Amino acid sequence: MTTTKTAKATAKTETPTTGVRWGYGRVSSLDQNPDSQHDALLETGVTPGRMFIEKASTRLAVRPKLEELRALLSEGDTVVVTKADRIARSTLDLLQIVASFDEAGVKLEILTGAFNRDDPWGKALFGIQAVFAELERDLIHMRTLEGLEAARARGRIGGRKAKLTDAQAAEVRRLYAAREKTVAEIGELFGITRESVYRYVKQTA
Repeated sequence: MTTTKTAKATAKTETPTTGVRWGYGRVSSLDQNPDSQHDALLETGVTPGRMFIEKASTRLAVRPKLEELRALLSEGDTVVVTKADRIARSTLDLLQIVASFDEAGVKLEILTGAFNRDDPWGKALFGIQAVFAELERDLIHMRTLEGLEAARARGRIGGRKAKLTDAQAAEVRRLYAAREKTVAEIGELFGITRESVYRYVKQTA
């Protein structure tokens, strides 16, 4: 009896840790006001000291405030955003962010929209998005390679290099971020110099 009572008392005093609620917001220019996102995050229980508001274009590959937040996250934490496009540049970017959060045991909570991974329909939608995002990436990659091969077949090599298309520039950034090829290999693939590779990586999409 004593052992049972002790176990029950211990169970009552132990409370599961739910982690920390962090908030992230973004406005695309210095002229936009982030107050609405700030207030919405506050209403969900995010304290001002745990809120990161970015003032940067969604096209930027690197967002300092988001990287600062990522460095503070621990297993069990939750990152709250008002809309998916506040934290992600594209569907593929969103999938990659969620995957990295899942691996770290961090939950992403989106206040508006149909994206809710705790709901069966939300999980199904997420799976469908993942399939189409991968398809989109593979198609861009295929079209880029086909375009390069066609250019080589017409003898368009050497001399001043033509400006890459938006799709090609995006593929350069993807390959660089994924570390699938070296900078030299990426340059050779697209017929551009190492300096040009770095220039496209730094450019907005």
